[in-house]
Amino acid sequence: MRKNKIVGKNLGFYTTYKITGLNFDNLVNILKNKGVILKDIVKKDQKTLIVSVSYLDREKFFAITRELCYNIKKVGARGKYRLALKLARNLGLIIGAVIFAVCSFVIDDFVFSIDYTGSGSVYSREIGAFLKSENVTPFSRFSSINLPALSDKILAHTDKISFAECVKAGNRLKVNLVLSEKPIKPLGGDKETLCSDIDGEIEYIKVYRGTALKSVGETVKAGEEILGGFAVIKDTAVKVGIIATVSVKGEFNYVYVSERDGDEYLAEIFAEIELGEKEILSFETTKSVRADNLYEYKVKIVYRKIFYG
Repeated sequence: MRKNKIVGKNLGFYTTYKITGLNFDNLVNILKNKGVILKDIVKKDQKTLIVSVSYLDREKFFAITRELCYNIKKVGARGKYRLALKLARNLGLIIGAVIFAVCSFVIDDFVFSIDYTGSGSVYSREIGAFLKSENVTPFSRFSSINLPALSDKILAHTDKISFAECVKAGNRLKVNLVLSEKPIKPLGGDKETLCSDIDGEIEYIKVYRGTALKSVGETVKAGEEILGGFAVIKDTAVKVGIIATVSVKGEFNYVYVSERDGDEYLAEIFAEIELGEKEILSFETTKSVRADNLYEYKVKIVYRKIFYG
């Protein structure tokens, strides 16, 4: 998933970069001679230069530094409050902004569409009919919907789904569904413990039998126990088989090196192949130029894995 940045070209916007390399005096002279507007030039040490570059000169800046084999990293930005200053100078704009904010707040409470994602979206028609029976339809109000409770109701409604998550995404109700890999049968558990085989964050726990040793939002290490095969009855621990579903959100990092610029998509494909059969939630890809003039693409994948007991 690449980050999209929307910036007004005429707001005096500057982006601050850390440049790593040598001979910065020559670089600064070249940039200025090419008409690149620079501000706040700070030489941190012999190999590190901090400089702010006008948004309008961004492409020219990257072209020059890439050609000269410097490593570039964004570290900040300026000019974010120019619009607020203009509003303060114009009462009409302030009033319009207030009216717009109020209208946006009211409109934001309405469901304009229901989107189904994940492997379980093949049952979107069935789940959609269930949501309708729960009075959750386009133009329902988010303030009248208990999203966590609605997720639990979807799970209780069908054993075809092992994970359900309802979240608000703007005016869209996003319903993330994961297919059951195997049916969960009541009183059919035979596991004495349930452990994670990845490092990650507990996203969801549904325990039918057994005892949760972790909570939603906690981190878990590979090999660490999530659920125990026991139940406490009248202060006495009784051994039971586990029946549960647990979702863990993990992070996978992959590095792809290429001779070509613009290979972000190819890097993400190879990263996905290396990750294997897991539900991918997001991609984030960053690029840098190495000292040997090769392009290094670092791909971070956030993914979900479902464990069954």
